Amino acid sequence: MTRPTPASAASSPTAASPTVPRAARRRALGAALAASISGLMFGWDAMALNVVKNALAFHTGASTGLLGFAVAFGVLSAVLGAFLAGRLSDRVGRRAIMVIAAILFIVSSVGTAFVGSSMAMFLFWRLFSGMAMGAAMTIAPAYVSETSPASMRGMLVSLRQFMLIIGLFVCGLLGDAMLGAAPAPTGDAPLSTSHLGIAGLDLEVWQWAFLSVAVGGVIYLVASLVTPESPRFLISRGRLEEARAVLVRTVGEQGVDQRVEEIRFSLGDHGGGGFRSLLTPSGSNLQRIVWVGIGLAALQQLVGINAIFYYATTIFSTIGFDEQDALQQTLVLTGVKIAAIIVGMLLVDRIGRRPLLLWGSVAMFAALVVTAIVMLTAPQVAQDGGGLAPDLASNPIRGVLALVALCLYVFAYAGTWGPIMWVLIGEMFPNRLRGAATSVAGGVEWASNFAVTLTFPVLAAWSIGTTYALYAAVALVSIVFVLKFVPETKNLELEQMDQLATSRS
Repeated sequence: MTRPTPASAASSPTAASPTVPRAARRRALGAALAASISGLMFGWDAMALNVVKNALAFHTGASTGLLGFAVAFGVLSAVLGAFLAGRLSDRVGRRAIMVIAAILFIVSSVGTAFVGSSMAMFLFWRLFSGMAMGAAMTIAPAYVSETSPASMRGMLVSLRQFMLIIGLFVCGLLGDAMLGAAPAPTGDAPLSTSHLGIAGLDLEVWQWAFLSVAVGGVIYLVASLVTPESPRFLISRGRLEEARAVLVRTVGEQGVDQRVEEIRFSLGDHGGGGFRSLLTPSGSNLQRIVWVGIGLAALQQLVGINAIFYYATTIFSTIGFDEQDALQQTLVLTGVKIAAIIVGMLLVDRIGRRPLLLWGSVAMFAALVVTAIVMLTAPQVAQDGGGLAPDLASNPIRGVLALVALCLYVFAYAGTWGPIMWVLIGEMFPNRLRGAATSVAGGVEWASNFAVTLTFPVLAAWSIGTTYALYAAVALVSIVFVLKFVPETKNLELEQMDQLATSRS
């Protein structure tokens, strides 16, 4: 049976949205900034992991393989956190998930700082910190989408990616500063085991690194507590006056009563139908829009972004940078990423999601093809650890070409697929599906992240040029995927996503 459709819901998806007052835009920005602290937490946690690696090996005597697993374990547990967060947010609220994630950040960071020489305890606390990361990073796009005006939703959701880039750089500098302030260690102990006395506490540098993450968790907790709950969640729980007040604050009073009715209609008889709601009416398959979300999440990682950064040092070394020039390399890549994300944020609500994704896919494909050709045609030299690797230093033109291709790839990814995949995940699902669908897509994104991280060293040892060619093939697939399956959601209200999903079924 077809449900009756209110006149507003039947209107054209391209109908103009009400003008949003400046004060409401500022409040929506504030809510988006609070949720986007999750990106800052990603960088903070990455800094602590970078500092602790050598200390962990020193204190526990762990093998290289076990150490690699311990560091990657957080990504695995992030899959679980992402998978649970969206669906659980349908029951307790989007903001509640942010609060829970912040508390997990605080507790797990303090716990990790005092694991001593126990690898088991390190893994125990990494389970919770990874779950916090997966939950926080996954719920942010849904929350920001539900509290933002349609005309600036893309930019506000992209703020999380901007905070992630800034967090990785600034928190990396924080870690370097702590290591720089530490006295020289004794014997063969790594620098991260040196003691620093701060506020009457004498702890090792790696312990201070994790305690600083707890400070970030406190900032995230306070921001989450003072920001409003999602109006869509409030309406799903029958709290209409509270929802109306939030909508007035973040999108303005014009047409707010009509908006409340549209949201109620889009939710149907339930605020969230659970994972079963993701299935087609026959129950035999996932709905098409859910498959689109899964495809976007997987392609965002399978295009090889983590692997590209992993090998960036080698490319830099071919044009005169040595291993001690890590800060210069980081500055170059960070500058490229910041410029890209700013451009993407300025364009996403003007020219749309699909054009930017398409441009990003084409540019990444071109950059990866060039890199693969450079790697495959360069002379191969033996490595200390065994195997062969391309010798780019013998021909400076090859090195410069590889560097230009690397920067193009980073720019294209950081300005398009990096943030816009999350923009679409946060907004393109109908209201009644958003929590559960976001869980699935977020879990796939983290699982794909882990798969690339796990397989790249093996593939690179086999043939780095062929590995880049494989990533180029994935970029080519992403072009076809965007053209054939990805909907355009620019300027659409979230209540229109139901029609969009149905029309493209």
